[in-house]
Amino acid sequence: MPIPNGSPPPLLEIRTDVIEQTQRQLEWVCADPLDPAACAAVPTAPGVYCWAARRNGGVQYIGRGIGQCGLWGRLGRDEMRWVRTGTRAVEKEGTDAIYMADNWESFSRVMVTVNAVVWWATASSVDEAKAWERRLLQQAVRLTGVVPPVNGGAWWSRKPEWVDARAWAHQAGGDVQFGPGIGLVSVVGPSPCGVCSK
Repeated sequence: MPIPNGSPPPLLEIRTDVIEQTQRQLEWVCADPLDPAACAAVPTAPGVYCWAARRNGGVQYIGRGIGQCGLWGRLGRDEMRWVRTGTRAVEKEGTDAIYMADNWESFSRVMVTVNAVVWWATASSVDEAKAWERRLLQQAVRLTGVVPPVNGGAWWSRKPEWVDARAWAHQAGGDVQFGPGIGLVSVVGPSPCGVCSK
């Protein structure tokens, strides 16, 4: 379906579309990747996480930490370090947008460009972390028509475990805001938060 007026699709907003919709089931923590101490505070438990633009809360990526080191393995050891290193390259070494476009993979390029922070929540099990990732991706599709930009589109599946994700997104909130016959309604707006305050 063509996007109305050539506008980009809206993004999930971390507070209204993720945290408020899951507040009875998940306890979210915001971490600033530019703070090395924040990396060390990420737990080794399984969980789900969202990278969001610091300025407006637009969700750029939804992921899960399910390996031997859980969330810390994905965030504390890897992704937060990549963003911190990339930000340092831009600020101190003068790396420009052309170099980033030609040489950086999309995750680091997007997170550094939008000055992202990461919100994470632990899950009681690996299966629960997987389910929450699917639910939040489905919520993105329901509210915006697409998954977050860094997730891409290859995750979509008709496997039975997606039935739960679709049912949760249907119950979680609101009207479908993007699709055939529905006007584009942006869910991204000014964020009332500071850097990571709840």
